[in-house]
Amino acid sequence: MEYLNPEVSYGELLDKRDNKVYRTLVISNHVWTAQNMNYEIVSEEGKSKNNWCYNDDPEYCKKFGRLYNWEAAQKVCPEGWHLPTAEEWLELIEDHTCEITQERNFPNQYHCAGTSLKTVDGWEDGLTNTNEYGFSVMAAGFKVPKGFGGEGVMGEFWTSTDETEIYAAFVEFGRVQDYAELALLDKSNGISVRCVKGNAE
Repeated sequence: MEYLNPEVSYGELLDKRDNKVYRTLVISNHVWTAQNMNYEIVSEEGKSKNNWCYNDDPEYCKKFGRLYNWEAAQKVCPEGWHLPTAEEWLELIEDHTCEITQERNFPNQYHCAGTSLKTVDGWEDGLTNTNEYGFSVMAAGFKVPKGFGGEGVMGEFWTSTDETEIYAAFVEFGRVQDYAELALLDKSNGISVRCVKGNAE
């Protein structure tokens, strides 16, 4: 809870599947979870399936939530909530952007969203983040086939937007970036998930 903005009035979501409670936030015309999801998806054998704690350490799950591949991310949000579309993420980011730039063939960079939406603490030395709206993006890192990385450096989130057989859209926040960007990521990678209340638009 220490990463949330104490000046913001949050709502609550009780996930009845495992009785975990998440803080929620009204922002950009939607109700979002203000914390990363930590719902464990298990196989028929009772083992975690396509979702991980960073470094396989349960303490990281308590702090940062779980990391999910894209297939698992489709099952994370509880009834009445959904995995945000790329359009919903983009609406949120654009609402908190002061300037949009693009370098060569890279995705659009939505400046100011990268500092105003991130937690004040929990990022390695870099920019001064404000978390003024309470959205509380954490540097939870990622899971790739060779292992884990990016804790304290990267915050990445799945969207429900499927682009190809291999890639889906995701949103990235970086330690030294004052911007957020929407790009494509291999579906096998494990990253964080936030949820939006209601039906996908």
